[in-house]
Amino acid sequence: MSLTIVTGAGSGMGRHIALSLVAAGRPVLAVGRRREPLEQTASLSADAALVSIATGDLSLTADVEAIVGSIGEQAVRAIVATAGGQGDFKEPGNSVAAIEGAWSEALGKNLFSAVLLIEAVLPEMVEDGRIILIGSTAGLDGQGGPYATAKAALHGYARDLARRAGKRRITVNAIAPGFVADTEFFEAGGYGDSAKMVDQVAAQTLVGRVGKPEDITACTEWLLSERAGWVTGQTISVNGGVLMS
Repeated sequence: MSLTIVTGAGSGMGRHIALSLVAAGRPVLAVGRRREPLEQTASLSADAALVSIATGDLSLTADVEAIVGSIGEQAVRAIVATAGGQGDFKEPGNSVAAIEGAWSEALGKNLFSAVLLIEAVLPEMVEDGRIILIGSTAGLDGQGGPYATAKAALHGYARDLARRAGKRRITVNAIAPGFVADTEFFEAGGYGDSAKMVDQVAAQTLVGRVGKPEDITACTEWLLSERAGWVTGQTISVNGGVLMS
């Protein structure tokens, strides 16, 4: 059976997506920077034998080449690129070095981490494949500085890639989540997943709640299915209508 690569599979949305795929009997290559969280994902899965692990920084060429090399002769049908992160939410300051550092980090984590791996794997992907990029509502409303710009670029990359991959019936779509609880993202940014923040964000949505990993997984499962074979080049907002509030 062909392989699905899930990046950022050690936590949050990536872990939840990887577990759902394994539960459906699909082999998964779980990719991330840290081995221990990936091993935890495998241990939580319905069948650990279906989970293989590859570690590395997807913004670094050498690490991507090593990960691609580990795939060997396995056929790849799908890639779900969830790896990313905002880093420090603080303003980078006015020095050129600080600005360059903040923007390089954001682009590396959120754009290059998807582009380098996908472009390396794409020539060997099977026809009728699926590629899903996890963007962000920030990439649609522009709130979030370098992070928002990186995610907007990722949305644009999905459309460019859809044009190129379509001749092989490979669909490419982006999902733009709003705030999703139970992830490491906001903790890493210094906010933490406090009840106060969750309540504030929930009040900004049309449905009165924040997102759950299951919300993103459900959309991912559909885009990976045969039923979504005529959907490509799209950015699908899964955010409780926060952009309309």
